[in-house]
Amino acid sequence: MYIVINGGGKVGSFLARQLTERGHAVALIEKREEITRKLVIEVPGDPLIIHGDGCDATFLEDAGIARADVFVAATGDDDDNLVACQLAKVAFGVPRAVARVNNPKNEHIFNALGVEAISSTTIIGRL
Repeated sequence: MYIVINGGGKVGSFLARQLTERGHAVALIEKREEITRKLVIEVPGDPLIIHGDGCDATFLEDAGIARADVFVAATGDDDDNLVACQLAKVAFGVPRAVARVNNPKNEHIFNALGVEAISSTTIIGRL
């Protein structure tokens, strides 16, 4: 499977490591240059790591979004995650978009737009 991840922080880098270790092809987009350099060294396998903004169609194209099976938005910004997922689904036809939702009040917006929303706050609250 080919997965594109937007956001190379703790969540995105963890996912990239897990997925590459399981044999999946991964592209990771990160806009902070220092984090991008760190990811190149720390993520095993041969993921494509791009320094850029995952809300910009150009960087999504560079990541090969048109052939992605899954798009994951894992930044700390709900607005960026929603925009990136909408671009992936609508503009590029990615079949599955999954987003980290930082503010559980935003979860219904993601769901209404067909994005699988994951809020750790909501999950913990349900436990």
